Amino acid sequence: MGYNKQLDELLSSKFSGLQLKSPLFYSFAIAIRFELGGNLEKQSRVERVIHRALTIFNELNQLTDEVYLTVFVDSWDEHPVPSFEKEVYELFLTYASGVRVEDIDKVEQEFRYKDLDENDDDTVTLRYCAKVKVQDLKVEELLGAIANREMGLQPRVIGDIFLVNETKKTIFYVYDNRGMDVVADDTKTLRKVYDKYNNWILDYDRSRIDKIFS
Repeated sequence: MGYNKQLDELLSSKFSGLQLKSPLFYSFAIAIRFELGGNLEKQSRVERVIHRALTIFNELNQLTDEVYLTVFVDSWDEHPVPSFEKEVYELFLTYASGVRVEDIDKVEQEFRYKDLDENDDDTVTLRYCAKVKVQDLKVEELLGAIANREMGLQPRVIGDIFLVNETKKTIFYVYDNRGMDVVADDTKTLRKVYDKYNNWILDYDRSRIDKIFS
């Protein structure tokens, strides 16, 4: 069974109705949205994104946990698959030790952000997935590349990147350098980061988050 199929089964059983797309926080009952970059600029902003995101990731994940590294990229006539696929494969090979090109499972699906009012029928979404242990992920470097993307810095990566922990039943998603969402199938799983890093919670969504853990 391919990794994408395994991932779909996990989502269906533990995160019913949830799609891996923005805004993840508003799409599931048990979630926290953390602020990352704030009002900082350039390198200071990138450093805080890495620090906060890595801190929370390390609280939620253990080295032996199994994680689906999942990358979504949209494709249309002027943005064909061959124009970006090499970069996607390099992402896996660079930030997930031991992963080979043949280990990466690719599927094509309907465009995730399809708008009935827009003519986007020629747009599709490609989903690339591999399963690795946390200890094989270069998480700090990957987070830095995600943060760099928004700032026009190098190295950087493309696509929406989700880390779905099969062992802990959590989803970790840095949507850009402003913030990140974490989702779990049980409030107990997120209680520690809610309590310990409460001052990092995005104030805009604080009342909603407080209700989840009250």
